[in-house]
Amino acid sequence: MDILVFSPHPDDAELGCGGSMILAADQKLGVAVADLSEGERSSRGTEAQRMQERNEAIDLLGLSERFSVGLPDTEIGQDPRHRLALIQLIRETRPRIVLAPHWNDRHPDHAAAGKLVQEACFYAGVAKVGKGRPHRPERLYYYMLHYLLKPFIPSFVIDISAVWERKMAAVAAYGSQFQSKGGASETALSQPEFVRFIEVKAAWFGAMVGVAYGEAFYLPGPVSLLGFPGLAGPPLQPGKLPPYSMY
Repeated sequence: MDILVFSPHPDDAELGCGGSMILAADQKLGVAVADLSEGERSSRGTEAQRMQERNEAIDLLGLSERFSVGLPDTEIGQDPRHRLALIQLIRETRPRIVLAPHWNDRHPDHAAAGKLVQEACFYAGVAKVGKGRPHRPERLYYYMLHYLLKPFIPSFVIDISAVWERKMAAVAAYGSQFQSKGGASETALSQPEFVRFIEVKAAWFGAMVGVAYGEAFYLPGPVSLLGFPGLAGPPLQPGKLPPYSMY
């Protein structure tokens, strides 16, 4: 795999970096998602519904593969064997890049997943830990779901404007989570305001770099580049204004 995305529950990867996965798949890169849990303790929907929704999202995202790690929902990272399961998957798929939720998240499973993936990426390169041939991914990037304490300042933002509708179609595949049925088990995520929040967040990150919609990523260190950013495309034509950006 070129890119392996760890998702605490089915739908988290779509919310956090669905557009970036679509762009990578369109470039013929091998993109896979590993669902750490089945989301079996969600307030809404059954396991069978979640599996059907997950399978629909596979095609919408253009994934090469989607794995079920089988960790218990609401208990991710609470058993040392959880790390070994991730190490095994990393060694089997041998990704160049790994994506994980940021560890500073209000949902305990999201926060635990970010820490667990970081540990697994490191120890996957240590021969005497676990089984199989060692492999350490070249890069680990964190995507943002719910950030705590202060505004999220990304290391880079990917322009997903061209695939925005396709990302939202993948999110909408999880109707049990994000569509109101008017029943007794309504949640904050099933209300129309949550879909608007997704769009506002993408517009906020897009405005940082002067595009309509963006997905934000963080890494604790500098990004390696082959040249100065901003020089990849043609220069602005005379009389044409540059797009608005926050910075």
